[in-house]
Amino acid sequence: MDMVKLIALLSPMYVTLFWGISLFFQKKSGNKANLTLSFFMFTAFLLYFSHLLYFIEQYELYSFFESIYIVALLSLYPLFYFYLRSLSSARFENKYNYIHFLPALILSSIALVLNLFLSPADRISYVKYLLIEKNLKHFALHSVEGYKALVFLISRTIFIGHTIFYLILGIRLADQHNKRIIQFYSNVEGRSMEWIKTLSIIYLIASMVAIFFSLVGRSYFAQNSFMLIIPSVIFSSLYFILGLNGSQHVSVSEDIVENPGEYVEFDEIDSTQDKILRKKLLRIFEKERIYIHPDLRITTIAELLRTNRTYISRLINDDFGMNFNEFVNKYRIEEAERLLNCEDNHQYTLQYIAEKSGFGNANSFTRSFKEINGITPGQYRLNCQKNKTM
Repeated sequence: MDMVKLIALLSPMYVTLFWGISLFFQKKSGNKANLTLSFFMFTAFLLYFSHLLYFIEQYELYSFFESIYIVALLSLYPLFYFYLRSLSSARFENKYNYIHFLPALILSSIALVLNLFLSPADRISYVKYLLIEKNLKHFALHSVEGYKALVFLISRTIFIGHTIFYLILGIRLADQHNKRIIQFYSNVEGRSMEWIKTLSIIYLIASMVAIFFSLVGRSYFAQNSFMLIIPSVIFSSLYFILGLNGSQHVSVSEDIVENPGEYVEFDEIDSTQDKILRKKLLRIFEKERIYIHPDLRITTIAELLRTNRTYISRLINDDFGMNFNEFVNKYRIEEAERLLNCEDNHQYTLQYIAEKSGFGNANSFTRSFKEINGITPGQYRLNCQKNKTM
């Protein structure tokens, strides 16, 4: 076997096995996100291990392992979706979720049973003749090999459907999650799933490639082994990026699960109470400067005002036209502007200004400042200095 082919086959296996082990030992108590992503990586490893058996021509062994290949193939996207669910929501565990894995279990079981009825010679013939030479084209349903080929074809067709279906679900889930956390946290660094948007673009490209490979068939790559380097680079990179991002993000679901008993009904708050709460809200921001606390949450505000966070969220949305994150950051930016304008603070770094304003770090400070003012904090400070010297 040439070196290029071997590297192409082993690269995605190394990447997925590395992240599978790393994420498994990174799992934290009460947070299933890393554990779910670890299972996803181990599943991907099994998928690429089956590819290895196929391309190194271990046909009889592959015919047995094909059942595991089908399980891995049809579990991969559901597991990725479950990872996103575990990262963004604590309320996704119920018995109906296992329906996602029924096609994988049913088809793999059928493939295993059919394989037991084949002789060693028939197993090799099934792989060499039906999967490679015919590439599942014009196979006849008059033999066990034919039925086994049909199961394989059905699994590949379902995988193509999974590619689109779960990708769309993942993007929608990321959007819903991001909308929730900006109503809850003042700092969303490490909690946002905005990175999923970027990853989804890569995933979309990879998914299109996966569909193409499914339609072309592995037989093409068996006969043109150098072409294996293309899917190997794409998917190895994808899994590495996913593992790296996943290791740096934690579930925030436990914090934002709402407890119905915590709230009063919005309709029970009359206009007089509304005005009182509005004044109290402005007081703790403008007088008490509560926004300087970097990990400020809407639950903290609700406790101080002795009301529920749903009402505070609606009050901020309706009266100020902002979400909680925007509302807090508006005060933080105003504080930062005062500090940047002060001559005594010209010697301080942007990190210091960010911390004094309530931001968690300089990156989130710079991004929020530019979104509101159109320029970076550094440019703003230079402009202030120029104006004072004129």
